[in-house]
Amino acid sequence: MANVITTAATLDDSLIELIDTEVLVSGAGVNKIDNFVETNVEIGAKSISFTVFSKLAKATTPLTDGADVDSVAMADTSVLLTPKEYGNVVTTTQLSNLQTGGKADRAAARLTGINLAETTNQLGINALEAGTNTTAAASAGTLAKGDLRGAYERLSSKRIPKMNGYYVAFMNPAQISDIKDDYISIAQNTNLELATNGVVGTLEGFVIVEDADVTAGQVNCFGMGALGKAVSAAEEPVITGPFDKLGRMMNMGWKGTIEYGIVDDNAIEIITGA
Repeated sequence: MANVITTAATLDDSLIELIDTEVLVSGAGVNKIDNFVETNVEIGAKSISFTVFSKLAKATTPLTDGADVDSVAMADTSVLLTPKEYGNVVTTTQLSNLQTGGKADRAAARLTGINLAETTNQLGINALEAGTNTTAAASAGTLAKGDLRGAYERLSSKRIPKMNGYYVAFMNPAQISDIKDDYISIAQNTNLELATNGVVGTLEGFVIVEDADVTAGQVNCFGMGALGKAVSAAEEPVITGPFDKLGRMMNMGWKGTIEYGIVDDNAIEIITGA
């Protein structure tokens, strides 16, 4: 995230830096999906392309001595994402800030940081859940490790690349409860960085990520290359004002021109009815 954009000339530089830090810290760890998407940044671009290259056919015929090999053309498909503007803002007043000992501005910064992270995470989850490869859970209303085993088999059979040796499964806290006796203790299988980004363990070849933004009853399983994030203008905190006649109000928020979308639908397997 870039430094805070401001048109509030009356603010001290140290306060601007404090607000910027508050926004960053407040949103840390809230957006989990960005850890598993391919991000393509083209500042100012109207649309951003993600390319998926097709694999070469298996070369099972022996080469002929003295004869050159025929080369094959590379095949690819492109997915075009068009970034859109997103943002939100809150307004604080000089009086409320004075009456709270300066806490109102910092609270606004915290709310801004959380909202930025929650919004972008939801956008990513929405894109992921648009996957078309769905399989119903074996037992309606309950996720079992066998459901994950089936999703792993389907992804692996399509030779979808893994991320650091695992596929990823985003699930609602209710589904975490279903399998809590099955997954390995977090202390035994992951590091601090993963733990602070919502990873709760591994099971059946999946890194399990708990995320309340996931639709209840749905488990989103995917591999490398499934999702893309197009960034035309990075998400940034913004301070504007005061524009009222007595300089009593200040606006604090964030904005960005981004879009999440499916790059390779084959890399997504969704378990429904769990």
